[in-house]
Amino acid sequence: MVQAPVQHGNGKSVRFATATTEVPSTTAQATTLWTALPGGILGGGEIVLLAIKPSMWRPLFDSAAWLVTCGLLAAVLLGLGRPIPGLSSTATAQVILMAGLARMALAIIRWVPRWHVLTNRRIIDVRGVRSPRVAWCPLLEIRNTYLHSTLAEKIASLGTITFVTTHEEQPSRQWRSIAKPDEVHDKIRRAIGGAIDQHQNGV
Repeated sequence: MVQAPVQHGNGKSVRFATATTEVPSTTAQATTLWTALPGGILGGGEIVLLAIKPSMWRPLFDSAAWLVTCGLLAAVLLGLGRPIPGLSSTATAQVILMAGLARMALAIIRWVPRWHVLTNRRIIDVRGVRSPRVAWCPLLEIRNTYLHSTLAEKIASLGTITFVTTHEEQPSRQWRSIAKPDEVHDKIRRAIGGAIDQHQNGV
C-alpha cells in the first residue's frame, strides 16, 4: 500500500450535483463537453486533466461470486438430478446459470456510464444510467491518497486509488480497477499539489 499524504486547512464541504454526459477520452474534448453542460459543471478556469473509466474487468470482478456460486449450484443440482419442481434438470441448470449471467449484465450496465474525472480543482465521479449522478470533492479537501490492489487487480495490472478527505465522518472515495494506476495516482498527486500551491498563493 502506498500512502500519499496531503495536508491543508481548507474546511469546505463535499458537494453533489446531477447531470447527464459522456466524457470523451481526450482532455480537449472532455473540457469542451463538460463546459457545455447546462448549469456549468466546470467553473471558470477549471480544466479537465484526466477522464477515465474503470477497467472492463470491473464488471467481472463485481459478478465473480455470483457466477461461481451459480455455476457450482447448477452443476450440483444437475449431477444429483434434483431439478426445480416443474422443470427438467437441464432447464433448472439453465435458469440458475441465467441468474449469474443476469448479475453480470447488471454489472456491465452500471459500468458503462461510470467515469472518473480529475480537474485542476476537483475529483468528479459520474455514475448511473437513465439519470446519471455526478458527485465531486475539491482537491483541497483530500487529505491522503492510497494506491492498492486486490489479488484479481494485480493479475490484471490494475489498481484502486482511495481518497481520504478532511471529513472523517464520510466514507473514503475510491477509483476502483484503474488501468496504469501508478501513472494515474501520480497525476492526482501533482494536481493536488498544484491546487494547494494556488490556494497558498491566493490564485
